Amino acid sequence: MTIQEQAQQLELLADQVPTGIALATKGELEELQERVVGLLGETATATAIQGAVQLAVRQIDEVAASLENVRVQILDAARHHLGG
Repeated sequence: MTIQEQAQQLELLADQVPTGIALATKGELEELQERVVGLLGETATATAIQGAVQLAVRQIDEVAASLENVRVQILDAARHHLGG
């Protein structure tokens, strides 16, 4: 395999990093949070659930940033193989 072929393969691998999954999960959790508040109103239970969702959302943001970092590093490796 030539260096250019390796670079192309790396670019394909970068496209396979599942960054969208984290963002989709975050959206689903935020929607779930709204539905909980709609069902329970502004109660202590709803507030506790909102806190748990907020924590999960922050953690998903960290995972999404880490996945994006993986993608960027793979793309950087591809560029390096192409000499620039």
